[in-house]
Amino acid sequence: MVRLSALVCVQNQDAQLSECLRKLSFCDEVVVVADRCTDRSQEIARRHGAVVIDGIFPLENHRKQAGVDACTGEWILEIDPDELVDAALAWEIRCVLQMRPAGDWYELPIDNYVGPALVRDGWAGGLSARLEPRLYKRGLKAWEPRRLNAPAVLAGQSGGALKGAIRRSLGRDVGGLVERLNRLAALAAEDLADARADSGAKTAVPGGVARGVGAFLKGYVAKGGWREGRLGLLVAMLSGLLPLLAELRAADVLEARRAALAEPARPARIREVVGLGR
Repeated sequence: MVRLSALVCVQNQDAQLSECLRKLSFCDEVVVVADRCTDRSQEIARRHGAVVIDGIFPLENHRKQAGVDACTGEWILEIDPDELVDAALAWEIRCVLQMRPAGDWYELPIDNYVGPALVRDGWAGGLSARLEPRLYKRGLKAWEPRRLNAPAVLAGQSGGALKGAIRRSLGRDVGGLVERLNRLAALAAEDLADARADSGAKTAVPGGVARGVGAFLKGYVAKGGWREGRLGLLVAMLSGLLPLLAELRAADVLEARRAALAEPARPARIREVVGLGR
C-alpha cells in the first residue's frame, strides 16, 4: 500500500476544521500545522488523531514546509481547512496511487462555493483558483517566500489532472466572500511592502488599478464569469479589487513601519526607593 499523508495548515479556523479532517479519514495520517492559533484548532486536530505542529510561521512557505517535514507518507495531499474531499475523490486518489502513478504530482480541480451556490467560472487573480497541484510525492514541492498564494515549484513529471474536485467554501454568503477579500488584501499588502522595502520603490496605485482591470476582464470575459450571472460579476469585481486594495494597504504598512523605526527609544524609568525615618 502507498502511504498517503494529508497536510492541513490552519489559522484560527476551528469552525471548519472538524468537518475537513473527518473527510480525510481515508489518508494514512493527517498533519495539521497550527499557525498562531488561539482557538480550539489544536484540540480539534488531536481529537481527530492528527499530528499537530504548533508554532509561529510568518510566511506561507514556512508553515507548509514544516508540515511536509512532519509527513511520513510517500505522497502528500494538501488541503485547506475550508475544503472538503468527498468519497468519490478519495476513491479516485487511492486508485491513482495504487495503480502505478503516471506522474510525480497531480492537479486537483476545485469547486468554489459561495454559500450553497457553485460558481464554476470567473475565478482569476488571487481570490481563488479552479485547478491546483495538490497531490505530490514528498520532497518534490517547494514554495517561494510569500504570505499569500506562494508560487509552488514542482520537480518531476506531471500526471495531469484528476476528475474529482475539492469542494471549497468561500463563505456562508456574499458577505463571507467580501471578508475573504479583506483578509487576502491584508496579506498581499504585507508582501508588497516587503518587496518595496527591499527595492526602495514606492507603492504604485496606478499599477494596481491596471492589474485590477486586467483581473476583472480576465475573470468576467476570458474565464467566463458572465455565465454565472450576478455571482460571476461579483467574483470578477472582487478579483479586480484585490490588486488595488493591496497597493493602498501596502502604502499604510510602509508608513507604519517607517514611523516605528523613526520613533526614539524611550529611556528606562528609574524608580528611587526612599526610606522614610521617624
